[in-house]
Amino acid sequence: MTETVQRVRDGGVLVLRLDRPVANALVPEMRAALVAALDEAAQDAACRAVVIAGTGTGFSSGLDLSEDMTAPRAPTPGDLCRAVASCPKPVVAALCGEVAGVGLSLAVAADARVAHEGTRLSLPEIALAGMPCAGATQRLPRLVGAQAALEMMLSGRPVRADETRLRPLFDRVEADTAQVEPAARALALRLAEADPDSTRRDPQRGLSDPRGYQRAVATVRARLGEGEGAAADILRAIEAAQLLPLAQGLDFEEVIATERAQSREARALRHLRLAEGRARALPEMRAAPPRAVARVGVAGAIPAALTERLEAAGVALVGEDPAERADLWIESEPGAAPAGPMRVTLDTGAGFGDDGLWLRFSPDAALAEIGVGPGAAAEAVAALAWLLARARLGVVRARLPAAGPGAGRLLSGALDFAALALLRVGLGPDEVDHGAVALGLAEGPCLAMDREGLDAAQARLAALAPRLDMSPPGLEGPLAARIARGAHGRAVGRGFYEYPPEGPRPGRADGGAGLPQGVGAAEALHAALVNMAERMLADGVLGRSGDVDLLATAAPGMARDRGGPLFAADDRGMLAVLRDMKALAPMSEALWAPQPGIAARVREGQGYFRRAAAISRA
Repeated sequence: MTETVQRVRDGGVLVLRLDRPVANALVPEMRAALVAALDEAAQDAACRAVVIAGTGTGFSSGLDLSEDMTAPRAPTPGDLCRAVASCPKPVVAALCGEVAGVGLSLAVAADARVAHEGTRLSLPEIALAGMPCAGATQRLPRLVGAQAALEMMLSGRPVRADETRLRPLFDRVEADTAQVEPAARALALRLAEADPDSTRRDPQRGLSDPRGYQRAVATVRARLGEGEGAAADILRAIEAAQLLPLAQGLDFEEVIATERAQSREARALRHLRLAEGRARALPEMRAAPPRAVARVGVAGAIPAALTERLEAAGVALVGEDPAERADLWIESEPGAAPAGPMRVTLDTGAGFGDDGLWLRFSPDAALAEIGVGPGAAAEAVAALAWLLARARLGVVRARLPAAGPGAGRLLSGALDFAALALLRVGLGPDEVDHGAVALGLAEGPCLAMDREGLDAAQARLAALAPRLDMSPPGLEGPLAARIARGAHGRAVGRGFYEYPPEGPRPGRADGGAGLPQGVGAAEALHAALVNMAERMLADGVLGRSGDVDLLATAAPGMARDRGGPLFAADDRGMLAVLRDMKALAPMSEALWAPQPGIAARVREGQGYFRRAAAISRA
């Protein structure tokens, strides 16, 4: 039997303690161990009752995010909760610390619950476009009513066990954590001695006010409207808890929860959350354990948004006096901070240098890109990573000097050059931008360059061109042509668009051969991003495919529910992307001639995230 579950016999009570780092996540091995232990308890005449508790500081954080919830391994979370609910011996959950997601589903499947007053209960699935499963949408409203259940599921926020709205959930709430498990054992024995109570397995307290239940559902429906998505699915499940018998309600929940887990939005958000966790595991952190940063020295000006984040994280900022003691220095230009290894240079717009440790921070993104050069001290990299995590910023590591101006800038530059290539063959600015929006960008590249100013965009792309093997956008092409005609961007009322009071109006297309048959603007822009990403991975600019997708949500600004360009390539199928590249390559070899790794992935039937590439849907 696996060690993920400790088994301790205390008189007639079998205590099952969840024991797995991190946070007692209910991985398949732990689920299997619990199901086996419950089956053995059912067959053991000396066992009168079961208590399920957690080791460490909490009960369970729910599922391991890395598990594929579109096809969870057996026993599934639903299998586990059915085993708890059908155990012929009373089962009591002893709750402390964090009880989240399927951890809460497990708790409400038990006959009874004892909790420490500070226990934090949450159903956070909606944050990743998912919905609670394994019986949570059916059992929780039967215990606490529709309003409290909906508030928890639609907000995803933790709720303390001693809150009034959760009072019906617990048989006992303890002020001392040390008393929770003994109280649960005592309750389990009392239940074993008492006559069976069917309402513990099929609770009805939350259904005692049918009109109030229906009002809570109707109020949320009026707010949501007729839209689709995770919130709408949760509401349907909560409504079913009142209308259907428990067994049928559980079947209904399983169907819609599975469909929700398989939705593109849910898969994309889970993918990015996993990528964020992996990106934080910098190689330097293995060489130098993270060092706590309490005082940060500031040499020069840093963005106010970064200052606010650091101060909110409880970090003290000190000035430029070399006598000031600081755990880490942030300088606005190389050499501005006192000499020493614990320095990071802020990219103020010109890009990274070739050596040392650099930081690129965008105020409107919760992601920072750090450039790590050969001279960067591992201790400084680890300290910076710790500091950014404390400031609630994600991080992507770029290798210097290969990253040049920064991986995010390279990705954005590839998108802009692809947009100019599409304009060159006759697409209008609106067609290009509509393709970008269809790809998941909030704003198309033509509108974005107008907002930046076409002269500034031209200078930026000219600096990037050597890195991308592109010709500078100088005297020829759609960008230079518009500048020559006095269309300098939105500030002067004319750029790729004209800007009358009623809103942007696209300029006329320049005419040309158009795109190859079967390739649209969205597919062309996507192919350029994937090809640039493959090149960066091959050159060692970035270490992980997931880093590309994280950067794409910050630099070009792709919506998180699209998952990023490489997630989208896997989802669509690498063969379809390769076909587009081959068709587009005559327009620009630098942008679309397939990188060697693209063809290799197609030959091997693999995508970017260790799963077989989908069959082309093109």
